[in-house]
Amino acid sequence: MDDSFHEMIVKARITSNDRLKMAGLVLLGLVLLFLVILFGGYLGSLSVLVLAALGYGLFYLLRGFAREYEYTITNGDLDIDLIIAQRKRRRVFSGLARTFDSMEPMEKQPAASAQTEKAGTVIDCRSSQSHGVDYKIRTDYNGKPVIVLFSPDEKIVNQLKKYNPGRIRLG
Repeated sequence: MDDSFHEMIVKARITSNDRLKMAGLVLLGLVLLFLVILFGGYLGSLSVLVLAALGYGLFYLLRGFAREYEYTITNGDLDIDLIIAQRKRRRVFSGLARTFDSMEPMEKQPAASAQTEKAGTVIDCRSSQSHGVDYKIRTDYNGKPVIVLFSPDEKIVNQLKKYNPGRIRLG
């Protein structure tokens, strides 16, 4: 059997919750900046060091919102990793295509499947750029039912379909 490998990196969606957290961090940074300037006379030359630490801390925390997802398919094994600020990597999902209950485009869901959908955790790994069709995978992950939302390219979808053609629908 031929070995197949393909990977794709997509920028993660920034949710309204993320925007709220970023605004809160900036607001907190401004309040702390005001306090350091206000009480800078008590700190003396240490206030410059405190301002530099405040600026670096704010930069470090805001950079944590720069997230990407890496979709890797190797011989029917789909791995989705979260990359945070290009410095940390965390596995979000891993599964074999032949064990998927179903995989279908999100825009073409039959009404009957919405009623019979089993409850599970939703793992949203979609891209912020709309480059194609988003897909929904229903499967078990770590013994629990999950629904994985992701934005693969055509090559990843075709490779997954090779390993489970009966349960994977193309968009």
